[in-house]
Amino acid sequence: MNENSRIRVLPDLIVNKIAAGEVVERPASVVKELMDNAIDAGATRIALTIEDGGKQLIRVTDDGCGMRSDELLLSVTPHATSKITCEDDLYSITTMGFRGEALASISAIAKLRIVSRARGTDEGYAVEVTGEQLKSALAAGSPVGSSVEVRDLFYNIPARRKFLRTRATETGHINEQVTRSGLAFPDIAFEVRNNGRVSQNSPSCTTRLARIRGFFSEELGNALLPIEREERGIELEIYVAPPAQSRASSQWQYVFVNGRFIRDRYISHAIKEAYRGLVDPNRHGIVFLFLTINPKDVDVNVHPTKIEVRWADSNLIHSQVLSAIRETFQRSNLTAPLRTDRAAREVDPAAQDRIRREMADMFKSATPVQPAAGADRGLSSRAGSPHPDSWPAAHSASSVPSSTWRSLYETPGESTQTPGSDDSSKPFTAADRSIDEPSNGPAVQLHNLYLVGETEDGIVIIDQHALHERIVYEQLKARLITGPLEGQRLLLAESIRIQPGEWEVLEANVDLLERLGIEVTRFGQDTVAIQSIPTILKDADVADFFRDLLDFLAQQASETEPEAVLHGLLDMMACKAAVRAGDPLTKDEINALMNQRHLVDKASSCPHGRPTTLHLSKAELNRQFKRT
Repeated sequence: MNENSRIRVLPDLIVNKIAAGEVVERPASVVKELMDNAIDAGATRIALTIEDGGKQLIRVTDDGCGMRSDELLLSVTPHATSKITCEDDLYSITTMGFRGEALASISAIAKLRIVSRARGTDEGYAVEVTGEQLKSALAAGSPVGSSVEVRDLFYNIPARRKFLRTRATETGHINEQVTRSGLAFPDIAFEVRNNGRVSQNSPSCTTRLARIRGFFSEELGNALLPIEREERGIELEIYVAPPAQSRASSQWQYVFVNGRFIRDRYISHAIKEAYRGLVDPNRHGIVFLFLTINPKDVDVNVHPTKIEVRWADSNLIHSQVLSAIRETFQRSNLTAPLRTDRAAREVDPAAQDRIRREMADMFKSATPVQPAAGADRGLSSRAGSPHPDSWPAAHSASSVPSSTWRSLYETPGESTQTPGSDDSSKPFTAADRSIDEPSNGPAVQLHNLYLVGETEDGIVIIDQHALHERIVYEQLKARLITGPLEGQRLLLAESIRIQPGEWEVLEANVDLLERLGIEVTRFGQDTVAIQSIPTILKDADVADFFRDLLDFLAQQASETEPEAVLHGLLDMMACKAAVRAGDPLTKDEINALMNQRHLVDKASSCPHGRPTTLHLSKAELNRQFKRT
């Protein structure tokens, strides 16, 4: 046997680095572990400071019980914990942490410093760990509580540091972790400082619904349907949004078990089933679910990240969640309220006044100018923008045709730009007509869903939304070849409240948004104003489109191919601009849609891959009617 292949005990540093690979995936993982410790210490206020997306600095400060000097030294020792004392404790875990490996793992891949003062003592102590180097606990000035500082994450593991994402992406994950902790423990105040600026300040709340309103918006909080239920040892506190509030991403589903954020396939399936038939299959309901159960009936010791659990009775969990939400939907009025362009959304009065002042200051301070053709339309964080009077006539609302299905009547290749625009459209190349191409006979609409036409060899059945979606998608792709899409200036900017970290997502995609004709300006800490949207979406709900846009960009933060992200956005835009299932079409609209089918590539499927067309040959029809 080779001497190098003999079994040996690994050094502690290597063991800790291996453990860190499971516990610390990215900066947000460090934030989670440190916040869990602060919560277990009984903190009423937690302050988080980060720099460079957490790669350079993560500092979590709390006012919890603190540690004595001997405990401080033990805290960085592998598998040293105050959470469990015997084997039986593993089967009734009531704390957020319990494995005793987080601080030791972090110290193996970062420069760690802890300052702590125990409640009831007059002096604090500090300990520093860098790799295998441990500096003994020394006296240090400190208020009651602990401050844990992590610098240069993965400094000694270049490969791991290399695979960290952009600052905006990592900051987004950190903010998401703060949101999870804040939702689970509304009685704790949270503050986040990002690169020296306070990005989030959440005071303690008496209810979870108040925390939801503070984190998200009054509008969402007022729309939520509350559910409280206790049955068969399971206590449920759920806040669900009506189907009309559905989102493009499942990231708006927060599930907690005994205060711990989890991802669980049984609960996810129950939520999906509760919304089945009420929302589009590709959309997701907004749910905040807090489940309390006997710790002996759930195993949280499944994975070092503690985000997975095992149930003693998974079917019971599934049935309780499903019935609670479904029964609430059945007894609630789920009819979406009528919304017009002039309808005012409910917002906090103080926030409303602040937005008015900031937008008024923006218009007062702006100097009327005539933008040059092709001027930059990127994001702006300053309070300044061209005055509406200075906008070109080509961007005024009155200069845009008002036809609902405008794109149905455009000849592919003909520019859809309004007068004065310098963008042009690349002509499509007509493909050869296929055997299932409708003849000159008229097509009919069935159930406001399908178009049926006669072909030389039988009949063709077309999904009107899927086909129009493909046509719009191909048109958008062709226009992008020659330059940015035309943007439609809004006569009144639409203000939208954003979540912490979403502005960084927008900034990271400024070039992409410019190509799509989208212009966004920041107002204050948590509000943006949408100044321009793609002209093709001029009839869409601006707020809904922008929320879906944010969800999509947040999900694609790790995508390394910009073109893949771009085409994903074109998919979304085409879907929103296309005729909907259930929309009645006039004869001219039906004919226009059918006539454009052979002018685009891949007309047999929509951009999402669903078929647009079914063809039944005369031979198949004869066979079905026993004419053979």
